[in-house]
Amino acid sequence: MGCYKRLSPKDIKKENFYKNSKKAVVKTLKWGLISTAVLAVLGIGVFSFYSFIDKQFYKDETEGLTSATSQKPDLNDTEELNELGKSEIERESKKAETLTDNDADSSGENIKKSYDFSDWNKSCSYEMMVINKDNFISDDINVKIKNCRGKEISSVACDDLESMISDAKKDGIILWISSGYRDVNYQKKLFNRQVEREKSKAVLTQDEAEKRAERVVARPKASEHNTGLAVDFNGVSNDFYKTKEYKWLMDNAHKYGFIERYQKKWKDYTGVIYEPWHFRYVGKENAPKIKDSGLCLEEYVEKFLR
Repeated sequence: MGCYKRLSPKDIKKENFYKNSKKAVVKTLKWGLISTAVLAVLGIGVFSFYSFIDKQFYKDETEGLTSATSQKPDLNDTEELNELGKSEIERESKKAETLTDNDADSSGENIKKSYDFSDWNKSCSYEMMVINKDNFISDDINVKIKNCRGKEISSVACDDLESMISDAKKDGIILWISSGYRDVNYQKKLFNRQVEREKSKAVLTQDEAEKRAERVVARPKASEHNTGLAVDFNGVSNDFYKTKEYKWLMDNAHKYGFIERYQKKWKDYTGVIYEPWHFRYVGKENAPKIKDSGLCLEEYVEKFLR
């Protein structure tokens, strides 16, 4: 017969202690490894998330800089103008597609109302200048510009424009800037290019071609875009007035200092066809008054301020 050693109560207690201790150590190591793994995964996730955010921020900033830089071409380089001016001239040229003969008569050649605002422009605040085909921006004007969402805008209007676009987004309205500031030399290039396009369509004298061209592209110094105070929103579309974005602008733009500049009923005063996408900064104090008057800028200044 075999024999075995009977453990004393003390030895049994000691053996149970070792077994329980071993189990506790194994359990601690197990959960320690699990906790370490979870923390590692969380750490990697957080790092990846912030890396992604940083990359996106850098990408947005870089794209903004690229867009702002590309807005002003090298004016000595014709090929670069052809590329960089292509989108601008195409947007401007869309205006001509819907021009009727009556539009042509009242969009630059036979304006019934014409005012000389040269003295006014010398004395008024910058944002209240009246710039049109009869009133050019002065050579003495030094336009100070800032970058707003990748486009150059007058520093006077930039902050309010940024606030307007941000607040619109909170209401589910997406506004984006198609065109902002254009320097006079760039405007000249755009205008001359349109003159050549008109000549290519028919046999015209230089004067005839220029008159047709200014129906589509303003002459240098005659465009509000040369002031940096004008903004074209969401592309050039004659149907823009049907959109919720346009309705939001009509209800709210004046709160941020902007007015719609070219309504159809104002053609005889402004010399510009209907452009529902074109808004102009006149300041928070002036915009509500002009909107309430129901008048265009030319009429309002002539009637109430001069």
